[in-house]
Amino acid sequence: MRAEVYIYHPEDDIEYFEEYVTGGYHPTLIGDVFYCGRYVVVHKLGYGRYSTIWLARDQQRQRYVSLKILTARTSRESHEADILQHLMKGDPTHAGKRFIPPLLDQFSFDGLNGQHRCLVGEPAGCSISKSKDDSTDFMFPLDAARSLAAQLVLGLSYLHASDICHGDIHLRNFLLRTPAFHDLSTAELYKRFVSQTPSPTLHTPALYAPPEDFFHEPITRPTAADIWMLGVNMYEVLGERPLFETFLWDRDDIIGKMINTLGRPPTRWWDSSAKQKRTEFFEADRSWVADFARISDPVFRRLHQSLWDMGHGETAQTCVWDVAGGEMRALEEMLRAMMTFELEERPTAEQLLGFEYMVKWALPAWERQRERRKQAGAV
Repeated sequence: MRAEVYIYHPEDDIEYFEEYVTGGYHPTLIGDVFYCGRYVVVHKLGYGRYSTIWLARDQQRQRYVSLKILTARTSRESHEADILQHLMKGDPTHAGKRFIPPLLDQFSFDGLNGQHRCLVGEPAGCSISKSKDDSTDFMFPLDAARSLAAQLVLGLSYLHASDICHGDIHLRNFLLRTPAFHDLSTAELYKRFVSQTPSPTLHTPALYAPPEDFFHEPITRPTAADIWMLGVNMYEVLGERPLFETFLWDRDDIIGKMINTLGRPPTRWWDSSAKQKRTEFFEADRSWVADFARISDPVFRRLHQSLWDMGHGETAQTCVWDVAGGEMRALEEMLRAMMTFELEERPTAEQLLGFEYMVKWALPAWERQRERRKQAGAV
């Protein structure tokens, strides 16, 4: 008799099985019970490098919650619960506080791979990234994109106002709120839905990382790094493709596209770049080399042209943006400020709320969305 072996690949959208070892993930199954029988696991929501996340039924409060079970290794070091508790005590009048997930409970337990910390929170929906991938033409409707842009800035503004830096901003880390479903039984649920202290090291993918990370400068202002990453993500929310998209996310190609899109980098970075690398991309006058051959059919555009190429129309007459009212100009002004090479010159999240694009287009779109939800009877 031959034993069957299951071979999996990272693209299978599951966590790494090799991490189910001492110090790693806790083996969890549907039906498992935690915290003296209070939480019963009913479905898997997702996973991350340091945790798995599960939907559970709170038997005491008769509602659904999310259980974020940290790896044993991370449980000893994580300050996530402290950060969430700190954020819960912040300014209740700040419009961005509503976008911060509350910490409902926390507890520890001993498992096969060590002692694990479990954070109990509100269940959330899919990520913005997943929602965008599932949208028509991989794009959000314009007003929805504007509203998301407003919500992203409001949420980050609240974090920074609370002296918290995110440090890992990309669309997979922003989750959409789901309609309330606490009154559904487990069977009904399946029927309806199943068809910290600032770190000196950033963990965000290279495609979204700020330039100071590429040139190995210390992250002296992590909130400024957040602003850069939010700018790159906002472009993706509002448009079709990532701003600095390259083949296989090559870091040298990304730097080259940054310079082409945004203009001349600081002299210290230009002079510190290895000459061999630099001459693959640029002439002495910083123009692109004529026979650039690192990527097949490369596309090099300034930020202004990239905005027009977002997929919303190629002329003022066909574009769905409010071109006559200055929306394109205002958006470029804000994104250019957010993606300034010198981190000291980037605006704060609070200052972003006062930019013309936010005041005239993004925030009003968010208010219209809230009004539609009220009229539809949404929570």
